[in-house]
Amino acid sequence: MNRIHRTKSLPALCLTLALGGCMLEKRDDVSEYREAIPAKDAVAVDGPESAQGESSSRSGARGLLADAPAGANWAEWYAWTRNVRDGVNAVTAVILGSVHYIVHTEPTEVGDDSATWGPYTDALEPATWRFRATRVAEHEIDYVLEGRPKTSTDESDYRAVLWGKGFSKRHEKHGDGGFTIDLDVARELDPLKHQDDSGTVKIEHDLPPDISTRIGALPRVITAEVSPAGEQWVRVTSRANEDHTGELDTDAFVDIDENKMTAPEDVHILSRWRADGAGRADIVIAGGDLPATIELVEAVECWGTDFTRVYYDDSVDFAPTEGDATACAYDAP
Repeated sequence: MNRIHRTKSLPALCLTLALGGCMLEKRDDVSEYREAIPAKDAVAVDGPESAQGESSSRSGARGLLADAPAGANWAEWYAWTRNVRDGVNAVTAVILGSVHYIVHTEPTEVGDDSATWGPYTDALEPATWRFRATRVAEHEIDYVLEGRPKTSTDESDYRAVLWGKGFSKRHEKHGDGGFTIDLDVARELDPLKHQDDSGTVKIEHDLPPDISTRIGALPRVITAEVSPAGEQWVRVTSRANEDHTGELDTDAFVDIDENKMTAPEDVHILSRWRADGAGRADIVIAGGDLPATIELVEAVECWGTDFTRVYYDDSVDFAPTEGDATACAYDAP
């Protein structure tokens, strides 16, 4: 029979997964479970501004751009890609950040191969939450964040909002893993907090194995799949290199029109950047609202260290050619 250790309830101020101010010393060693769960900053999708030391989880499409002079000619496709990236990071930061906080409090139950935090119910939240981590093989951990309506006392009412797999530092795959966030369930449990969210976000991470350098450590590869309600989707793979260069490879089936009222297009964007942030995006667009006579549009956009456009050209004169191709950070597509 598994050994079960039950602790006293956490103080009232800790009765929420989103509150990180209550860090208690554990009496049971649950460090292996903690090691398998990545910090939110460690799995943030990178971009060219990250190469300059900016936070890659900073929300909003403009971010650094907001501080630049008025009238600047921003690199449009850089901003579009960053907007997608920042949306992923914002969702991940909120939910995974809550998980990271809670596992650094004292667990409620500890067994030979599992640990449970919660259930916790905050007076102002409509849901009750718990987090569970289970050792499924040697140094291999599955984990899940679950919620149920706070009025329920039925175990079967718990539904998973986040679930994933990771590896503790004694495993050769430490730093690798992945998790999925179900925004539909999150919205059902807390409609106010997630009123604009839908679908799922799936993250796969390949991080350096040294736990002491996982946050911000290089190289790292993060892949995010975003599948909101409906037929549209986005898949983004970020590669951040040790020399602070990187690339962001985006495949999507989305409506690129600003009013979002037209047919979605097939979009592929490969963005690359130098350590100083200057970069190049190669874009291919097909389908959607393109005229039947145009099979696809190929475009290139380059930006400087201030993220303003230095060159643009496309295959069908969708927009005027501007700038100087020799100003591109990379010569070849």
